[in-house]
Formats: sequence, structure tokens, C-alpha cells
Amino acid sequence: MDMWLVFYWTGPIGVGIFLICLGAMIFLLTKADEVSKRAKAFAREKGLDKK
Repeated sequence: MDMWLVFYWTGPIGVGIFLICLGAMIFLLTKADEVSKRAKAFAREKGLDKK
């Protein structure tokens, strides 16, 4: 029962895991946005846009 506080949400390991997951999510969202912008620019350059 002594290790319960270490692995609980407010413990150092729980907070560390949360911050790592939050950073990974922000990184992946940024990367996906960049890929989307490049794909749109490529389609516009080649005249493939649907307008």
C-alpha cells in the first residue's frame, strides 16, 4: 500500500505519464496539421482542387 501514492494520479509517476502523453498528442496534432497544409498546397499547385 506504500507504493499506491507513487503510482496514483497525483504522484510523480502519474503526473509524468500525463505530461508525456499530452506532449505527444500536441506533437502529433501539429504534425497532422502541417501534412494537411502541404497536401492542400500541392493540390492547389497541380490544379486538383475542387473549385
